[in-house]
Amino acid sequence: MRSSTKTAMFQDRIVLVTGAGNGIGRGVAEAFAAEGALVYGFDIDSHGLEDTDRIVRERGGRFRALQLDVSKPDDVSRGVSLIQAESGHIDVLVNNAGINMGKRISELELEDWDRVFDVNLRSVYLVCKAVWPIFQSRSAGNIVNMASVMGQVGGVSSPAYCSTKAGIIMLTRCLAKDGASHGIRVNCVCPGYIDTPIMERVFQSMPDPLRARRELSARMPLRRLGTPSDIASGVMFLASAAAAYISGVELTIDGAVTATQID
Repeated sequence: MRSSTKTAMFQDRIVLVTGAGNGIGRGVAEAFAAEGALVYGFDIDSHGLEDTDRIVRERGGRFRALQLDVSKPDDVSRGVSLIQAESGHIDVLVNNAGINMGKRISELELEDWDRVFDVNLRSVYLVCKAVWPIFQSRSAGNIVNMASVMGQVGGVSSPAYCSTKAGIIMLTRCLAKDGASHGIRVNCVCPGYIDTPIMERVFQSMPDPLRARRELSARMPLRRLGTPSDIASGVMFLASAAAAYISGVELTIDGAVTATQID
């Protein structure tokens, strides 16, 4: 429950979070709602959105679930138009929706490649393009895109995923330059190993999931996996007034793993 003795950081701001149905997206939605924002969540997973809605409301926050596919232009247009009709504008966009594809190039089919690019990178283009006129009309706006340390260092087991995350980093830089004269700031976050349902599925695919989790945690310099709230804190900083002169950057939140070694 929010304290009534101080003004919340994002009181009455309108925040759009894609991929809000679980994992990092849910953590980001919870964090903004806890700071007074009205959060709209896009996700293809209706059950996940229902859970996020319940969690946010139980904690006294405000959340509006919109089930749609962010890789489809008509869905994105419909969702953004609905937000504008209901709330009049958008203050912050967090492009978080994404999927992984754990296949090496010898196994990776064209349809796999296209699906990862559609969800991870095309969606960022589509949603940014949809909100851009809203931001321009107000000479203000914040975008935080979810990249990854794998977009910085790469990896043999997920070339499609790594390529999309590298693309998000570059798109962020381009949009930061484009938006600067309109008061639009654009940044991205590069998470490391984060304890999410996606990571849990990776563990469950291994012969001994508990051992795999322990071994990976032991390899982390901080001796633990990151949490969605760790990432949400970085996202909120970049979207806040405290970061008013920060745009076009990639904020790495990985517990020092890329400062040492990453596989």
